[in-house]
Amino acid sequence: MKIDKEFFNENGYYVIKNVFSNEEISSFRNLAYETLEQDKKNDLVIKVKTEIKDVFYPKGDLLSKPLRKLLLSAKILKIAEEILGETPIYFRDSTYQIGVGDRGFHRDNVDRIANEGPDWIGEYGIVRIGVYMQDHDKYSGGLKVIKGSNNGKNIKRVFVDSKAGDVVVWNLKTLHSGNAARLKFLPNVVMGYRLENMLPTFLFKDSQQERISCFMSFAKKGIHLDRYIEKYMNVKMTDHIKNSIPLENIEGLVKESVIIQEVDGK
Repeated sequence: MKIDKEFFNENGYYVIKNVFSNEEISSFRNLAYETLEQDKKNDLVIKVKTEIKDVFYPKGDLLSKPLRKLLLSAKILKIAEEILGETPIYFRDSTYQIGVGDRGFHRDNVDRIANEGPDWIGEYGIVRIGVYMQDHDKYSGGLKVIKGSNNGKNIKRVFVDSKAGDVVVWNLKTLHSGNAARLKFLPNVVMGYRLENMLPTFLFKDSQQERISCFMSFAKKGIHLDRYIEKYMNVKMTDHIKNSIPLENIEGLVKESVIIQEVDGK
């Protein structure tokens, strides 16, 4: 698969087209529903339903669930390796969503104000990979980003026109918003947070089908990863880590093409 790293470095995101077949995506969708039922039985799911949101938020990382099949797939690990330039480190930062969740532009790194803090010094080697298991090139529910925001710029607000089978990757410093809404009559207008959450939902295009997405973070070794674990994973993700099963329980499933770094959440 070909990845334009220059585009990724300049704009903060990239779409790798046609990574998974229709059959693979269908299998992953079934696996997501299977995972949800398992998580419900284990009391690991929070259901949020409001006028805007209707979504399941699970506890625990994907390595702890049947969806590890996607996380550890050769295609995902190869993309992470290509983007990072070395064997990727996985550090328990992953999840899945079923339904329509939060909206609003934000960064996922530690220092979220552009050009302020250690995250903005040197090469930043932490990325997030998203697999959206339905089309979003003409439908609501996908990702939108602000191009260049990973470099502290504000070039342009754009929809990421992914389709089922594509894989999206973005730098944690990139301003982005999930569950993006498209207007029925102006589907290419990329709205800001306030307008998007103020307008009545009947003005928006629906998702192609029930929204299922998986998110997985990978990194290269270095100070940015160490700091992310110390100041984010060990502070804001303690419940997530507590509900992730120990590595020794699944050691035989982990591949040599990824390094697993345990996080204690303390």
